[in-house]
Amino acid sequence: MATWTSFLALLGCSKIAQNQVVRGQMAISYSLERNYRLNLFTNNSNGNLIGSHTTSYFNISYRGKPVGLTNGEGKKTKIWEARFLTDAPKAAILATSNSIFLISDDNGQVQTSTVVSDVGDLCTYQWLDSEHGQPGRAQSSTPTDNSGASRFLSGGRFLLVDERSVIDVLRLMIYPLDLISEASIQRTDGFVRVSSRLVSFSPGKTQLVFLGTRYNHQRNRSEYAMLGVDFLKNQVYAVPFRPSDMQFIWAEDATSDWFATYFDWTTDSEGKEILSVHPYTQHPPWHGRWAQDPGEGQPIRYQLKPVLPGMFDHFMSWVKKQYPAIESNVERSKGMISAVFTINKSVFNLYVRDDYKSLSLESTDQPLLRIIGDQFDGELRKGRFQASFGEMDPD
Repeated sequence: MATWTSFLALLGCSKIAQNQVVRGQMAISYSLERNYRLNLFTNNSNGNLIGSHTTSYFNISYRGKPVGLTNGEGKKTKIWEARFLTDAPKAAILATSNSIFLISDDNGQVQTSTVVSDVGDLCTYQWLDSEHGQPGRAQSSTPTDNSGASRFLSGGRFLLVDERSVIDVLRLMIYPLDLISEASIQRTDGFVRVSSRLVSFSPGKTQLVFLGTRYNHQRNRSEYAMLGVDFLKNQVYAVPFRPSDMQFIWAEDATSDWFATYFDWTTDSEGKEILSVHPYTQHPPWHGRWAQDPGEGQPIRYQLKPVLPGMFDHFMSWVKKQYPAIESNVERSKGMISAVFTINKSVFNLYVRDDYKSLSLESTDQPLLRIIGDQFDGELRKGRFQASFGEMDPD
């Protein structure tokens, strides 16, 4: 088994100093460190260099004097990411080493505050309000050569840092989040975040919204809720919902548009924002979706879920009216109905399965498949064939 040793132990690492970026009295510069590795023990090894890794480390100065960061033991740490917060009211830098720090000019003095402690080799940033007041894409950074990236970070007012703190850039205030402690989970009645993906940001800019889940062992199924996180008060609460009332099948269904359709924001007498389920007397009609298996270049398929077996006959009757020259071969077996039909010499496969409560339409003629799926979806959105939809989670 090959053993790798660091060339640094023998020769050290090379450093290349670079020019600095200045804002106000603060400046960021960087140096590149290239680590070399040797293969000393592999058979026939002659000690040749086999690879290197370049990392950019940043230096921060205030009025020409270096600003150092230390770890919990008081030892100086290397900064592998540093960026000015463009829209801050004064010079402010977000710097990452063993932790993430906010460094700012406070009336002629350097102020250093911890944003997130004990980060690993990956940190994330996400603007909560960069997309018309809603969350933008998450950005990530690792200890590598980040020298080519901009030294400025902009896009919104509220920045979620490493999923654990929010920075109000205009006020340079830091708001830690607690979503994983036992006390936090008790407040949400056992619901925990499904993933780090943000679903929404409240209109008053006080709350983040995540999708939450818990497992009900008595009913042998997962239950879902939206988790409202009041980052100003570091409080979290759960708003459970019934998936079949909201066309919710997979976690990916929890988009910002879906959220806006089925949930409301109100305020109480003290002005606090409160999230609740929209009280529909009649829910929006069920419709289909385009599904695709993982992997580049995979074909799409049109899918309805959850459906009853009767949806098969509705679809076949509809498609025959749209395309009178259709040629079909139908097979009915226990638990599944399938059909192979041809339109304009293109072959389509239709399946309705009881176990998945699903209808799937597939074809190698992807453009025509898209047309047919969109046409049928238009009928569903008008409210047709809704009686042939079932429930994923019957009581």
